[in-house]
Amino acid sequence: MLSHDAPIDLIQQGLFLVLLLIAVGSLAGILAGLLGIGGGLVIVPALTLILHGQGVSLELAVPIAVATSLGSMLLTSAAAIWFHDRRSAVDWRCVQRLAPAVGLGAIFGAWVAVLVPGQVLARVFAVLAGLIGVRMLLAARPPRREQPPFPRGWWSAGPLIGALSAMIGIGGGSFNVPYLTWNGYSPVQAVAIASSCGWLIALGGFTTFALMAPEQSSWATTFGHVYLPGMLIIGLAGAATAPVGVALAHRLPAATLSRVFGVALIIVAVRMAW
Repeated sequence: MLSHDAPIDLIQQGLFLVLLLIAVGSLAGILAGLLGIGGGLVIVPALTLILHGQGVSLELAVPIAVATSLGSMLLTSAAAIWFHDRRSAVDWRCVQRLAPAVGLGAIFGAWVAVLVPGQVLARVFAVLAGLIGVRMLLAARPPRREQPPFPRGWWSAGPLIGALSAMIGIGGGSFNVPYLTWNGYSPVQAVAIASSCGWLIALGGFTTFALMAPEQSSWATTFGHVYLPGMLIIGLAGAATAPVGVALAHRLPAATLSRVFGVALIIVAVRMAW
């Protein structure tokens, strides 16, 4: 027999979960707009921890976190694109070439992510996140080449960027920004273009994860591998705070914040690997 306090406890737990998801989404949105890195580097480890704490096996928690991260980015990236475009920072000719390529790569990357065991996927995330964290910590940015901006080699770089990004649930900015900077784009332009391409990565990865339902789960709150409440709450919170990150990206030098986030990312990578 349930005690009279049981319904209250359930409500409190539900409210705490909602607030936690809002916090994760808000931080992810700011970082997506500010650094162009996509919120997945925050969402995936946080959501993996949340799901695993609720009793979901690690084998299932990691791909669900990756899928949900990509789904939430459909909202977060859309908001970032809108505000970057209002500042005339998006080179749409570049997006027209690069975005379809990264989108196709994302479909392949998500398909691979569904097939590999959750623990392997967690370690793939850890390795890539650790490398990104080291680069951000050292503020190692490829020099901007003195040449007309153009996405050279987009036909090979795009699918690779999309596949790696979808595998670990990120928007691709961590790979796209240095690639675009090396090809002559300014840092602000690179972030804006990366945000635009990130939407196609999110769409391709989300669709693949949604269509490939896990055998172990029949939850009413999931669509394929996508945790719907997490996707909506994180996505809406990220969409609300992405403009804050965009405004900061156009006003503040992000080198210091990049180093701080690099340290945090290395810690997260070690935790995910463990």
